[in-house]
Amino acid sequence: MMFYRVFFLLILKFNLFSQTYINDTDWSFHLNIKDSRHIAFYDNSIYSFSTNGLFSLDITNNSILRNNNAIELNNLRVSVASQNSEYFVLGLSNGIIVIYNSDNKNFVDLNTEDEDLIINSLKIYGDNLYVSSSSGLIIVSIEENYIIERYNKIGENGNPLNILESLVINNDIYVLSPNGVYIFDNHLNNPLDYRSWTKLNFNTENPKGLFLFKDSVFYYFDNKIYDAELNLLYINNNIKINKIKIINDDILITYNDLISKNDRIAFLNDSELTNVVLPDIITHINDFIYADGSLWVAGDKFSLYNINKDEFFSPTNTLNFTPDNIIGLNDDIYAFSGNRFSINSRNTGWENITLSNFTNITSIAKYNNQTYIASSSHGILNFDQNLIIDELYENSLLYNDPEEGIHVSDIKLNENQLWLLNYGSMNPLLSFDNNNQWKNHNLKNNSPLFPVEFKFKDEYIWIVIDPLKGGGIIIYNTLTQQKFDLSEDNGLLNSNNVNDISIDNNGYVWIATDEGLIYFSSYNPNDFSSYLTPNDGSQFLFKGVNINSIEIDYENNIWIGSENGLYVFNNMQNNFVFQFKKSNTPLLSDHIGTIKFNDLGSAYILTADGLMSLNTSFSKPKENLLDFKVYPNPLKIKEEDRLFFTGFSSGNYIKVTSLSGEEIISLEVQSGGFNWNLFSRDGIKIKPGVYLIFIVSDEGNEKLITKVLVL
Repeated sequence: MMFYRVFFLLILKFNLFSQTYINDTDWSFHLNIKDSRHIAFYDNSIYSFSTNGLFSLDITNNSILRNNNAIELNNLRVSVASQNSEYFVLGLSNGIIVIYNSDNKNFVDLNTEDEDLIINSLKIYGDNLYVSSSSGLIIVSIEENYIIERYNKIGENGNPLNILESLVINNDIYVLSPNGVYIFDNHLNNPLDYRSWTKLNFNTENPKGLFLFKDSVFYYFDNKIYDAELNLLYINNNIKINKIKIINDDILITYNDLISKNDRIAFLNDSELTNVVLPDIITHINDFIYADGSLWVAGDKFSLYNINKDEFFSPTNTLNFTPDNIIGLNDDIYAFSGNRFSINSRNTGWENITLSNFTNITSIAKYNNQTYIASSSHGILNFDQNLIIDELYENSLLYNDPEEGIHVSDIKLNENQLWLLNYGSMNPLLSFDNNNQWKNHNLKNNSPLFPVEFKFKDEYIWIVIDPLKGGGIIIYNTLTQQKFDLSEDNGLLNSNNVNDISIDNNGYVWIATDEGLIYFSSYNPNDFSSYLTPNDGSQFLFKGVNINSIEIDYENNIWIGSENGLYVFNNMQNNFVFQFKKSNTPLLSDHIGTIKFNDLGSAYILTADGLMSLNTSFSKPKENLLDFKVYPNPLKIKEEDRLFFTGFSSGNYIKVTSLSGEEIISLEVQSGGFNWNLFSRDGIKIKPGVYLIFIVSDEGNEKLITKVLVL
């Protein structure tokens, strides 16, 4: 049975309120699961694990499931996996192992009060699981789910060992560490005593792996293999061995060909390698297994390849990189890093694009139905025309630093012109129009400025200066060319280290700094003389808290990204409505970076552990009610937990009544949509019947817009 955590977002105004109902199903992961790091086969499915995230391939029908739809986990960073006919065991990055057996799932936390360990490998031997970790070798009862023993201080002179891999043969234990190989083979001794372990000597270097073949232990290095008696079995100076496994009594090796720079997979027979023919697209192999009569390889970009059937399998419409930043443009979300960017249009999936001669992407804008991409070193790229705009471009005013190149830190459309910030320039605020007429907007500076971000409201531009270059904010009036400085020195900022700014629907300007959250009651600097700090009546909110990002949704809620979770703040009530944390939501991390909304009401949240999105239902308001819709209709109350409203214009009062006219609830809605959790104002869930939806005018006149049948 699936249990969902539930949150209610309430915005109280004029005795009416709108609400959105959120549970775990509203969250989605946007992770790079195309680059497969390791794979495992269990219960007719191949599980492919990336650095963060996973997918499963059902080999009976070739269907692919992603992340928690494939296997439910609280932590999607699976470091290692092991399985036999009865058990499937996962080692997570947080030091916890998950043991699956039929329909049962059990957890064993391997961490101690003194150390958060790293799980390096897992091996199942009989009823026990041997865990090689940064805290030594840990023996776990796989049936009873408890730790039997820890062998940690078994190195020379009782020093602790970071165990990378282990083998058990005839009750002898072999462990591999960066310090070498240690063997426990005298069963009369105590394995907790370091003197019971013997270290093997390999001259000047230690092996990178070991494997069991025909009841003997073999050791491999970057380019050679030794047998149990430490005799040289194989050597090749033109390769670097990655991994060795025994499959169907054959020795299979993945290695990097130092001449072609590509990875290969080969059989080792009579000290000779016989390569398996692979498609040219496969250049980097991370793992391989034997499953359902076929040999499978996994790696970067291609995900999974069935060698015997010559078939590729990879999840579609997913990111193929981990983004550094994101931007929202109307219905689209852009994610980017280096020379790669991806577009998610209307939440339908990602289209990945790699640029060949343009990198270090900082920002993206749309102008005249064309996409412009800014770079911290290459200027601007008109993507649709494949045209780079640099200092040599006609009429260009861009500054090219001899060492850093052309740094454009932000780019935005405003008043039918494309505006940009030329970081490190004497003339950092530039714009050009449809006719390629460029203009420099004089910020009256006597030395180069280093702006990183700007926001527009009417004739005012709020410009954030790089905290590493002095920080603070400049406000520029495009009509009067007036300039205003906000800084800690003049008392108009609580800190010069400004991380983000956002302007809400009421014209309030919200500032995220390393010392907390502040705001101004107007975007016009002539209308204020000091900043304000959110206060719930008893204390200043977020004071001293490093705020990384801030964003406004269409319901005018303030979304605040911190290093301690994601807050949603209601300025009308002057308190935060709720906090999303990793402990109470599917959030990948409490370290929140960028937050961006698309017009459909989806919040995209870039965390330290990857990108997520949350469907809030707070979509952009429409110009009229022609697209108004309520669904599902009819609503099956035993199957559905909420009613969705979309297609509102801005600022609506909604009233829900029973067929007899009894008021169930009244709501004020600023956004173009929301969802209702089916509970009345008094907290009573509605019963089957017919319900009427009215729009109420400012004068109190009611207009019936639809009826809803609840079954």
